[in-house]
Amino acid sequence: MGQLYILATRVATLLILHAAGAGLASPTVLVTRYMDRVVDWLPSDNQTVYRLGEGEIKNLELNTSAILQPIVYITISPCTRDLHWSLYYGKTGPNNGHLVLEKEGSGVELSTFAIIVSPNDRYVLQLSSIKGGSTVVSARGEATRHVRMRLRVRSRRRLAANWDPSPIDPQETTYCVVASHRKNYTSLCAAQYDVRSSRLEKSNGLNSETERKKLDNASRTSTEADNKIDVEDTFNIYEGNFRSVYRRKKFGRSTKVTTDEDPVIACVGDRTHHSIENLDPSTTYYVNVFGVAKDRRSGSLLATGSVKPKTSTAKRLRENVPVKSDVRGKSVYYFKAAIGAGGGIWLTVSTCGGAIDVEVLAKGKRLYMEKNIDPHSKFFVTAPMTMSSTQETSDEGSVQFDSSSEEARLRYVIRITPSRWDRDSAVNVEVTASTTRWGINTPELVGDGAIVREIRPQRTCHSVDIAFLPAAHNATDVIRYCTIPKELATGETIICISTKRSSNKNQCVNHPQTSPAPVIVQKITGLKSGKKYAIQVTASSKGSSVPYNILYVETNSSCKEE
Repeated sequence: MGQLYILATRVATLLILHAAGAGLASPTVLVTRYMDRVVDWLPSDNQTVYRLGEGEIKNLELNTSAILQPIVYITISPCTRDLHWSLYYGKTGPNNGHLVLEKEGSGVELSTFAIIVSPNDRYVLQLSSIKGGSTVVSARGEATRHVRMRLRVRSRRRLAANWDPSPIDPQETTYCVVASHRKNYTSLCAAQYDVRSSRLEKSNGLNSETERKKLDNASRTSTEADNKIDVEDTFNIYEGNFRSVYRRKKFGRSTKVTTDEDPVIACVGDRTHHSIENLDPSTTYYVNVFGVAKDRRSGSLLATGSVKPKTSTAKRLRENVPVKSDVRGKSVYYFKAAIGAGGGIWLTVSTCGGAIDVEVLAKGKRLYMEKNIDPHSKFFVTAPMTMSSTQETSDEGSVQFDSSSEEARLRYVIRITPSRWDRDSAVNVEVTASTTRWGINTPELVGDGAIVREIRPQRTCHSVDIAFLPAAHNATDVIRYCTIPKELATGETIICISTKRSSNKNQCVNHPQTSPAPVIVQKITGLKSGKKYAIQVTASSKGSSVPYNILYVETNSSCKEE
């Protein structure tokens, strides 16, 4: 009896040691359970959709004996969140059933990795889902090649996307654009699935978790491999329908986004550009482009990017159109001009109530800088050296884009800030831009031409005489000069005379440019005795007036000597 007990104990010990050596002694995971299930071949150089039921596990083995390339790139693009994948590696031979875990992942993020293969290697991809799901799998002998995409904010609510053609069969490739403000969709079928689920919930009022579960089960009635994104024609991308998920119009050139539907999918055919409208300026949008072809029926990711529409208050300048504003802190303007037109642009800046600093940039580089402009300045900004393709950044949203796809136009950014001594107050500024010198209608004040002087011997108790140099303009024969006197109170500082009404009537005179007089002399009457005045002289032709420097005078306190 004792010998029988000892024999039984030894047999039990041997069984325990055998089990430990088989699966517990090594830190690496040895997988043998998949051998009890059916193993399918993983198709190469093609894209396949796999649907899994609740608790289903699918094993796909790579046929390494039929692959000529030494490197294979496997791409896994999940369509649903509840999906887990694992890649196992082993060698053919006596230990054919022992595979080591190489990689694994879960969720809806796109995964692409390369493996080195030989005829003696075994690679098994295991797909599993607890609640059920689907994914797109492809195995190719070449790496995925992305293309360049340019995102351009055309306005506060409109975005234009341009991308290069697909490097693989561009003649046979059509494109789908996915835009979302919630997430970055790297899988076209995942975007399709979310759109479909959202629409069905709205149409049927599915709010309970039980009804959502029924919807998921109904959408996965077939677990066989299929090369279509969905069994419905609405989501049949490749079969020639190319209908937008958001808009039914075929090959629409623009797509509108809404707050209650996200993402938005637009299939645009073989075009390599598309516009997205109705954007929220304060929201970041993710834009992805997918290529669809015979061997990529579920779409392969070609380009991805994100952009936030401009939220700044940058003002656009138009040719020869003055823009007035009160500058407090910093004000930004932009002006578009054809490249090569005049070699640059002309800018005129007039101020009232303080001095300003002006900085002009293009393509992110400073072209011109001038400080303490008061009250007027006209200057020429030389255009930068042109290149075939550049990345531009501006203050109207800080959006980077490639300018090679546009017409030959250059964007100038003008930054205006009050000078050091006027930063705590608002300065009235008028800005005008033009590609030609005399296209701006305002006259020019050359050199010290903005200085106004008083002829003191002719001062009286009710009038003063002033003298100033005439302005110039090649596109007109007559320039109109006006004087604006403003009585100053005791201790009053510099004021903006040009934008406020004076108690005295403005005195204006037309002066022909053909006049031989080198200096213009004008008498200002109707003043009070013993008072201080600020006198503003302006010159104008057909456009805005150009201010001279303010002159401060004081009339005689007594009229007896006159």
